[in-house]
Amino acid sequence: MNLNDKTGLLIDDIPEMRSTVRIQLADAGLEKCDVARNVKEAMERLQVRRYDVIICDYNLGQGADGQQFLELVRRKNFLPPATAFLLITGEASYEHVSTAAEFAPDDYLIKPFTAETMRVRLERIFAKKEALKSIYRHMGKRGDRRLALAACDQVLAAKTRYGLDVLRLKGDLLMALRHVDEALALYDGVLHLRATPWAEVGKARALAAEGNEEEAKERLRGALEAYPNYLAAYDSLALILEKNDKPAAQQVVERALKVAPSTQRQRRIGGLAFENKDFIRAEEAFRRTVDKDRTGFFKEYGDYAGLAKSYAEQGKTHDALATVKDMGMHFAHTPGLAVAQAAVESQVLIKAGNLAAGQAAIDKALAAMNGAELDPDTALEVAQACFAGGRADAARNIIRMIAEDNHEDDRIFARAQAIFAAVGLGDEGTLFLEATRRRMVKLNNDAVRLATSGELDQAIAMLQEAADRLQRNAQIAINTALALLMHIQQHGMDAKRLEQAEHYIRQARRANPEHPRLDEVEAFMRKVAPPAAAAGDF
Repeated sequence: MNLNDKTGLLIDDIPEMRSTVRIQLADAGLEKCDVARNVKEAMERLQVRRYDVIICDYNLGQGADGQQFLELVRRKNFLPPATAFLLITGEASYEHVSTAAEFAPDDYLIKPFTAETMRVRLERIFAKKEALKSIYRHMGKRGDRRLALAACDQVLAAKTRYGLDVLRLKGDLLMALRHVDEALALYDGVLHLRATPWAEVGKARALAAEGNEEEAKERLRGALEAYPNYLAAYDSLALILEKNDKPAAQQVVERALKVAPSTQRQRRIGGLAFENKDFIRAEEAFRRTVDKDRTGFFKEYGDYAGLAKSYAEQGKTHDALATVKDMGMHFAHTPGLAVAQAAVESQVLIKAGNLAAGQAAIDKALAAMNGAELDPDTALEVAQACFAGGRADAARNIIRMIAEDNHEDDRIFARAQAIFAAVGLGDEGTLFLEATRRRMVKLNNDAVRLATSGELDQAIAMLQEAADRLQRNAQIAINTALALLMHIQQHGMDAKRLEQAEHYIRQARRANPEHPRLDEVEAFMRKVAPPAAAAGDF
């Protein structure tokens, strides 16, 4: 294979190693290779250019490592599926992390290695990427998962050597599209042929999605007995346990941390320990999350919020307020920071008995909320502060707004439920959130019934009012766009309605770029609108 037409990005914090590996890459045939000294430079390059392969050293300095970097760029979709990731490490023990990680590199090399070894690995990686490129073409930010599914079937029919890899991709796509029955059948078929950890975990996730959580938990426990280093099994089991048994969920994540420490799991431990009132452990976990990463790319201001509140619960008011101040220093240009700082500060002050200053901080948080586009977690932090300050009605209003905007998001509902439970209102919270979810489902269903019965104008008016009010609710935005497009299909082209449909599709994509019905509504728009009229960037 000729590597001359491939482009690469080499990431290493040691100049001598960058030079050595750069020469080896050139000797292997990959001469077009940019370099980055750290995570910051790598992210800057990835935002302006697409590469065929990333070659990254495991130890990147400043508390960062290559596995963390891989997880970051995959989670945030900075790295297209077609781009390969080769990790270089001096640790022979990395193999168990590589094979167990949810976001595993395409391959890895253990130092020392030769240019010939590098060439063989790169050719192997690119051969697989080439075989699967018809699938990858339809994945990522601007992809169409339905077309990716069709491409999976075409590659499977060709009977290449990558059949299991394709089945794994197909299972992920089916779950993302919520075709749970088909996914379950796929995983059963794979497990009938051979035992494999990803299929075991995939089947458990499908069972949980069907509501069969007890069987899902049993399968995941069995998978961990058979594959004790398989991190996805720990993560999936903890996710199910969090709903009804947070202490057990914390124990599962603690076990995962022993397999492979990561910022993501430290953060999760901090949150679970805090909810379990294990404030010493929560402090330890959040402090590690904050202290380990000196690059700033892997931590969030929620880590500082968790650390500050963990201090406050132990009476360490000075440390808590210092942490709130640190939050502002590290996230100075982050949207919503002023709201989050004031909300956390108020809780610390009220916990310390300084009620007047705490109430003033709540006023500041509420004032900063007006007109601000906040993420759900920041808004819920304000709700928690309002409960702490005795402003229960304000807290309920904020939670109602967030729940309506995110009625499909189980994580947000779990966080809201935890806020009710923390102030002794767990039963009320359950009823409140269930009623909110039923109300949103009814709104969608009523609009669909109107549309299918021919009352399209009434359906559109109902949905537009809801979509304009709830701009983070992807489901409502999608249904609004579909209703507008149905009107065009039935009554002919209407430029204004098409423009409105495009607007709501963009709104849905901003709210949830992974929503399973985005592909459907975009395909419908291409069908009913002329290509020239449909041109635009969604």
